[in-house]
Formats: sequence, structure tokens, C-alpha cells
Amino acid sequence: MRYGIILNMAMEPYKDKEWLYDMYVKRRMNLTDICKKLKDSYNIEITPQAVYNWVSKHDLLKYRGKGRSLSKTSMRRPKSPMQEQVERKRREMKKINQMRKKGSGR
Repeated sequence: MRYGIILNMAMEPYKDKEWLYDMYVKRRMNLTDICKKLKDSYNIEITPQAVYNWVSKHDLLKYRGKGRSLSKTSMRRPKSPMQEQVERKRREMKKINQMRKKGSGR
């Protein structure tokens, strides 16, 4: 019985939780890319909705976006002096408004 399950997973890898976890979470592939990989590597034509159903069934949707941390890379553009000035002014205005609300609440 166990052999039949392993054979079935080899024929339909999108039903295997570990395979889907590797593709969807670790490699951060979207559903369309997973469908293309299945077609190219396994000659399986499947819709993204069908892959989504299996991802949902294995409860892998909660891991989306947690595969790697993008904040550690220095991909952010540096802020211009004008952007920093505007943000500083917004923070000051927010602080003043909060102080006004506290003062008027008495």
C-alpha cells in the first residue's frame, strides 16, 4: 500500500506536500510557474487553480512570503534628502496633532 502512494506521488508531484513546500515556499514560485515546471519536467498539464487547491489542502498558504527575508538585502533605494525632509515633517505634524488631541480631551 505504501509503495502505491509513493509511486502515485512520483507521477503527480503536485500532490506531495514536501514537493509543493519546496516549490511554493522555499523557491517562492508562483502557481503559474509551478504549472510550467510540471509541464516541462513531468509532462503534466494542470491549471494554477488545481495547484492552489493542493497548496491550500496541505496548508502551505500561511508560509507564503516567509521563505526568505528580503529586508536583509540592500535592494532598497536610498531616500532623497527631500523624501527625508517630508517624512520628518509628517512625523512632527503627527506628534503635534496627538498632543492637541490629548490636550483637548480634558
